[in-house]
Amino acid sequence: MRFSELPKQELSHLTCPAGMSLEQWQVALRMQQALREEQEVECVSERYSPGEYRVRSSGSGVVYKVVFRGPKSPWNYCDCMDFKTSQLGTCKHIEGVRLWIKNHHKRIHWDLPAYTSVYLSYRTSERRVRIRVGSDASAELRELVKLYFDDLDNLRPDAFETFGQFVLQARALDSSVRVYKDAMDYVLWRREGLLRERAVATRYDDAALDALLTLPLYAYQREGVRFAASAGRAILADEMGLGKTVEALAVAELLRREHFVGQVLVLCPATLKYQWRREIERLTHAEAVVIDGDSRVRANLLASDVTYKIVSYSSVRQDVDAGLLGMADMVIMDEVGRLKNWNTQIARAVRRIDARYVLLLSGTPIENRLEELYSIVELVDQFVLAPFYQFRDRYCVTDATGRTVAYRNLNEVSSRVKDVLLRRAKADVALQLPMRIDKNLFVPMTEQQSEAHRELRVAAARLVAKWHRQHFMSELDRKQLLLTLTQMRMVCDSLYVVDEHSRYDTKVDEVMNIIDKCGEGTKVVIFSQWERMTRLVAQEMDQSGIDYVYVHGDIPVKERQTRIETFQLDPTIRVFLSTDAGAMGLNLQAASVVVNIDMPWNPALLEQRIGRIHRIGQTRGVQVINLIAASTIEEDMLSRLRFKTSLFEGVLDGGEDAVFLSDEHFDGLLTSLDEYMSEEQGETVEERMEIGDREELLPVSLPQDAGEESGDEALSFFGALADLLEAPEATRISVASKLRQIIEEQRNS
Repeated sequence: MRFSELPKQELSHLTCPAGMSLEQWQVALRMQQALREEQEVECVSERYSPGEYRVRSSGSGVVYKVVFRGPKSPWNYCDCMDFKTSQLGTCKHIEGVRLWIKNHHKRIHWDLPAYTSVYLSYRTSERRVRIRVGSDASAELRELVKLYFDDLDNLRPDAFETFGQFVLQARALDSSVRVYKDAMDYVLWRREGLLRERAVATRYDDAALDALLTLPLYAYQREGVRFAASAGRAILADEMGLGKTVEALAVAELLRREHFVGQVLVLCPATLKYQWRREIERLTHAEAVVIDGDSRVRANLLASDVTYKIVSYSSVRQDVDAGLLGMADMVIMDEVGRLKNWNTQIARAVRRIDARYVLLLSGTPIENRLEELYSIVELVDQFVLAPFYQFRDRYCVTDATGRTVAYRNLNEVSSRVKDVLLRRAKADVALQLPMRIDKNLFVPMTEQQSEAHRELRVAAARLVAKWHRQHFMSELDRKQLLLTLTQMRMVCDSLYVVDEHSRYDTKVDEVMNIIDKCGEGTKVVIFSQWERMTRLVAQEMDQSGIDYVYVHGDIPVKERQTRIETFQLDPTIRVFLSTDAGAMGLNLQAASVVVNIDMPWNPALLEQRIGRIHRIGQTRGVQVINLIAASTIEEDMLSRLRFKTSLFEGVLDGGEDAVFLSDEHFDGLLTSLDEYMSEEQGETVEERMEIGDREELLPVSLPQDAGEESGDEALSFFGALADLLEAPEATRISVASKLRQIIEEQRNS
């Protein structure tokens, strides 16, 4: 495509225009960027490096190396990551050089260079080491090349280990032979991988693996250690409670003993820093230090010879910006779900750390969207799922605005990540954890709570009716709706959570009843999303003389650890009361009962809460009690949790291959909205709208086989609405008819 052939109207980054292939669209987007952005282009040397350019980005100031030998030349190159992962053979920098050559009437260096070069090709999903034999190559050099490279100029698989010999022999024949850095780095990484695999296979039987730490490993943990050590850069996504910390430390110790790494950097949430230090000191014979203090102290600690250095995510950005964290032998990232949004400051800072070995730990690499898995996998290997535009086209079903409405081919995603991601569920391993019993306890609300809930529901219904009528939701309405839905959830716990001047609830009494029934010898963990709700429970326990520890976001990290240890070790402390600040990464096996006063939107967060208790080291059966206000938004959320869990299982646990909103489910969604929101008003959404607007509504009849359990079979209104409200401004419109059209097209295909 020529620049003059670009559409006059700006191309969308979300949807492919009609008449363009996926690749044509992506190339055109990069041409569009080259036209829009100012880039400084400089030819390196017409005499010694013809066709090589330096391109400075006006935005970031970064200088990129670009080689341009004509449109579609297989030898074009840019050292930016977009070129390396897009498989397009171009990027905005190459297109910028192409535009600069055109505008300045410069010559394109089509000619085959005189020198021979070994380079890394990024044009296919699997990178390949290739050779370009120069025009001045001797017959002897050409014969040597045939011994190491195939007829397509690719390095033979069995030649990676002897590649160094080729370089020496080739340069002895022709001193101008070039081996580019990325090609050499790739060869060395492949060779190192073979060494790791041999070391693991020959020197680490079960006994040797057990000797890595101060305690023996379970069989599935040995499998995890062998997998991660062989891969070098991997994700351990075992279900929460299976001991990923133990596996990670065993991997690090193996790589240290084999001299692949020297020091290890641990990145984790601030609440887990001291727990990591304690685990390292308990399980290994190495020294560990938590990086705390001002910049001078931090610099000294990071420059020390201590084997394990522990840094919190909250401070990693300032350390990277200050140049204190630039390189690392090995990085272990705990609770890596914190980095699922690649565009946050913390995620960008972490990506700037140059680490040869990377091990990510997460029991929930997918929490809400499949795109989160892409972002996390990028941290270990940017090529496994790339390019992103192909990923979205292959696995995401989108509407006309580019919004994702469904996922497909999920088992294929699982297959693609199998070499870098390992996941085992508790049910899959030969480990007999105590039984876990989950119980949903439906509790009534007071009359005052019910009235407040009805008023909030009416307010939400009016906003939704307005959305139906106008096919658009303003920023103000969007914020108001989110606030209203949140307040509906708060009211289900207690009016006190919304208004500290009033106190009406039933859940607090129910919590106290549960504590009483558990008896003196049973420890209980109680979670709520709302600090005010935990405050009410704390007041009741104070009045009843129940000993407890209390953790919330305002408690300093060191003090949290002290309180956790007190709960674990002191038999007189019966209750651990916490907001979700205590639901991540902590070990609370002393308890055997978990009470969730309220249910989070996200099933991953719910499992994080429970995983603090139902994990390795637990010797008693675990009972999980979820308190749910009957006939409220909380009850509706149960189906939302089920939908998100099915997405997670489809990718990681071999579940359904597609998570899709069928037309029946979407009809049921609107029906549940109509029935639920307007129940107390005695009118439907259709009756609240003008006559002229009625034909825009979808049919509002439930499927014939839908009964009382239909909410468990369809995506709930509140969950779908929450996803819609999280979307960009351009997508916050009525998508009903467009979604149905996409569903029909999907079925026909």
